Amino acid sequence: MLALALLIALGLAACGDDDSSRSTAIQSATPTQSSSRTPTPSPTGTLAPTLEPTITPILTERPPQPIPSGFPINQNTPLGVVTGSVGSRQLVFDGSGPNAHDYALNDQPSGDPERANRSGWNCDTHYEYESAPAVDFYIPDGTPIIATMDGTATLNVISATNDFDRYGVDREQYIGNPDRSRAPYSPFPGPSGGLGVYVHIENTDYATEYGHFDIARTVSVVPPTAFVNGYSPTTDYNTIFAGAPEPRLITEIAKWYVRKGDVIGMSGDAGYSEGPHLHYTVAHLGGPLRCPTNEAGYTDGGWLFK
Repeated sequence: MLALALLIALGLAACGDDDSSRSTAIQSATPTQSSSRTPTPSPTGTLAPTLEPTITPILTERPPQPIPSGFPINQNTPLGVVTGSVGSRQLVFDGSGPNAHDYALNDQPSGDPERANRSGWNCDTHYEYESAPAVDFYIPDGTPIIATMDGTATLNVISATNDFDRYGVDREQYIGNPDRSRAPYSPFPGPSGGLGVYVHIENTDYATEYGHFDIARTVSVVPPTAFVNGYSPTTDYNTIFAGAPEPRLITEIAKWYVRKGDVIGMSGDAGYSEGPHLHYTVAHLGGPLRCPTNEAGYTDGGWLFK
């Protein structure tokens, strides 16, 4: 009788199924829920067949990731590269450029300005032209941009068009390592659109920004419930923000919570952008911007590789 009782107990424990939820772009994974079914004795009094014991993995909430780390694009993304000589340079996306990881690790920190900026401005060039460190990656329009930390994301729009196009200024002098004999710090006769369309992510201690998005593609990945002030995925943003004669003030379009790794927008060429690229910054709140790469002269750098 003891052996039979143990067999029954094992049979009861073995039966069950599970129902688990997966994480979405703005909602973390929830623990696995399980329910059990009790075997029903057959009319003859014998036990019904029991299920074999199984091990069901338990989905657990991942720890918060409030500190910026890693790349805001897939680190294997091939970058655009500047070709030709000064005066007739071109930015091309033909697969000949380095990938984002190798470029940020080896080229941007190098002491050679041409090499350091051939696929996007490094911290030194940003500091020279904008008085604050940041890094750029030349990438095609529509490249997915991902959050590098948990926090509240805000989609802002200043201008949905490109400043060089708006004012009819030649881009060539600014692509790659700027031709300083022809590339003044203020290239436009009117106000600049700055980051154009950008996402700001902030939590208790840190802030990150991702600039020069394509507005039409970006609103398609923003949660529909995140839009504010009467804006929506179907708003005609180009009429509002590209058709104006000058850039508007910063306008908040949407706000939502994101986790590290979530897609937060799509790259573009809006604002002060010499070519399609992503502009990326890291800041410890209450302090200056940090250098995302390991360039010399910055006491707090290397955030892409943390």
